[in-house]
Amino acid sequence: MIPIEMISQLKVMESYAFVAPVLFIMMHILRPLLFIPVLLLCITGGLLFGLWAGTIYSIIGLVISSVIFYMIIHLLPAIEARCKKLEKRLLGDQLSLNTVQIMLLRMLPFIHFHLMSFCIYQKSVSFTAYLRTTLFTVIPVAIFYTTLGRTIQEISVYYAIPLVCTIIILAYFVRKKQVIIKWHTFFQEKPVS
Repeated sequence: MIPIEMISQLKVMESYAFVAPVLFIMMHILRPLLFIPVLLLCITGGLLFGLWAGTIYSIIGLVISSVIFYMIIHLLPAIEARCKKLEKRLLGDQLSLNTVQIMLLRMLPFIHFHLMSFCIYQKSVSFTAYLRTTLFTVIPVAIFYTTLGRTIQEISVYYAIPLVCTIIILAYFVRKKQVIIKWHTFFQEKPVS
């Protein structure tokens, strides 16, 4: 016979097994307000839940966080204007990132996650396109950092610097290669005499 205390302990453990992933996903949603890096949460997911479950929970949390960001930007034009200023200051006027560049830049810990979400927002024609691109750019980040788990914390600076440089070089080579020339620059007005 199984004692009643043991049965109640099993029920408590089962309830924690359901609550822990929900709390972890909520941490992803609250992450921007708490200033917690994506890297830290994904690594924590790998340590707490393992590779597969940690990756899935991180993907769910990051996508929900991005959807909330989309809704806030869509509903509040003042925040959209602030994001445009930030993007202009950090990325410049004529820089247009493609999806692969956004995916690679999201893998860098010092690039702001929602700045990349704003880049996706600007190039998306609909919510569905935004969601699809977000999912495409979030999956590699979640897999990469969840897989590295404890290893990324112990990685030497000698390995970290070449890794970051490689990602930056890859982002440079997959950029859009086009030049935009303003109409008035190309056709300069001649002075009337």
